[in-house]
Amino acid sequence: MAGSMFSRPIRFALLAALFLFSAAGMRMIHRNNSQAIAIKPLALNPNNKFQKNVGALIFRGAWELRSDNNDFGGISALLALPGGRFMGVSDAGALIGFGLTRNNRIDRPFIAGLPGAVGPGVDYGDRDSESLAFDPATRRFWVSYEGKHAVRRFSPSFVRIDGKITTVEMKKWGSNSGGEALIRLADGRFILFSEGKDRADGSYEALFFSGDPVEPGTRHFTFGYRPPAGYKPTDAAMLPDGRLLLLTRRIAFPDGFSAKLVVLNPSQIKKDEAIQGRVIAVLAAPLLVDNMEGIAITQEEDRTIIWMISDNNFNIWQRTILMKFALNLPPEKDKKKPETASAPGFESL
Repeated sequence: MAGSMFSRPIRFALLAALFLFSAAGMRMIHRNNSQAIAIKPLALNPNNKFQKNVGALIFRGAWELRSDNNDFGGISALLALPGGRFMGVSDAGALIGFGLTRNNRIDRPFIAGLPGAVGPGVDYGDRDSESLAFDPATRRFWVSYEGKHAVRRFSPSFVRIDGKITTVEMKKWGSNSGGEALIRLADGRFILFSEGKDRADGSYEALFFSGDPVEPGTRHFTFGYRPPAGYKPTDAAMLPDGRLLLLTRRIAFPDGFSAKLVVLNPSQIKKDEAIQGRVIAVLAAPLLVDNMEGIAITQEEDRTIIWMISDNNFNIWQRTILMKFALNLPPEKDKKKPETASAPGFESL
């Protein structure tokens, strides 16, 4: 929720209520399976309609998304697909897809359940999907889950689950400290960032996979990640030059939500060591911000475009906000692209 909408005492009361209901949310009693998604434009800064710059970002637009469908909301990851479409996964185990036309209208929306999200013996831990990765060559998808920590691989078009992995490390993660950000590098390696400070040095544990996590023979090692103080990683995407862009989020009294974008070079990741990136933008009141949990990257001519989306926790006090920025950040100067550089550690496994 935008910080300028309410006075500080009111914001405090609303945030207190948010903490009480964020786990389960407030769901409708009568199911609605509408496929329609409505869109409403929003301002970046209600106190300064001319503001465009936010650190290394240039504001291009923001919108509130709404749907009467019960499973719309709780979006925890965002993925940009070929053809100008987006896909998200939600805490309710739903796929949420849409395009955005040149005149900023929703195109071909759909809301559908993920395979394995419902059925005998299935509970919330089987639905709480948190991150999403995609291979354009095979058109397969990977989704990480929290509660019952795992990474599942899905066949093209999400027809079925065709692989699953739960590592020894994942089994030790807390119930609300699972894999929040899963990213597939251009060379086929994967990185999974957890949401818990599970390492002795106080850093957040992450897993670096030598290839497809669910394939037999894929090796992995652990490393640590230090987000900005008070923030947690929620999603990640790869920049054109191979660096990673991590979305981190904080909720604190009395100011509410804020988010920081962090650039990280994967070639600097080393086995069992902790790494810290560089903050390039901060979203905080009075700027538009909510529970930012999804990030995706596209290209428009020579511009890198950053998209972010919020998880409304199925709460009436929050919104599903889609934000669009152009990136104003110099590319990596190293001749060798970060994703092609070897991350030390696999040769010793």
